[in-house]
Amino acid sequence: MKTTQSLPGIQFVGYVPAELLQRQIMYKYLSGLKVGVFTDVKPIRFVGTPTCDAVSSYNNNGRIEQTTLRFSTLDELPIYKHVAYIVIDCNEQAYIIGQREKPRPIVKVSADTGTPDGDPALKTVEVILYAQKSLIPCSISM
Repeated sequence: MKTTQSLPGIQFVGYVPAELLQRQIMYKYLSGLKVGVFTDVKPIRFVGTPTCDAVSSYNNNGRIEQTTLRFSTLDELPIYKHVAYIVIDCNEQAYIIGQREKPRPIVKVSADTGTPDGDPALKTVEVILYAQKSLIPCSISM
């Protein structure tokens, strides 16, 4: 049985270096503790409407959650560094995708040159994370 969660609308996407996060935030959340991000979040300017879906399913005698964040941007992203992504939905709820330890998000970037009649040249980014809990509600200070 699969359960799906889709955020109602995304108003902010950003990232933080993973080494600046608290340790074991996934396990802290699963044990009922609040998770906070106590470092500056680098905003990502996006084009269009980003989407974020979390699907929980049964796999190998346990539950696994797959979170997929998709957005288009013109910004340069640190794809060769370990970062965690922060998403804020229209209800002002912040979520973190990624943590200090493994598993780390898989980041796929595809570049599009656009068309001569006006379509922009964009990078489409897809961030995928598989974990026991991969879309973790958190609090941030901006």
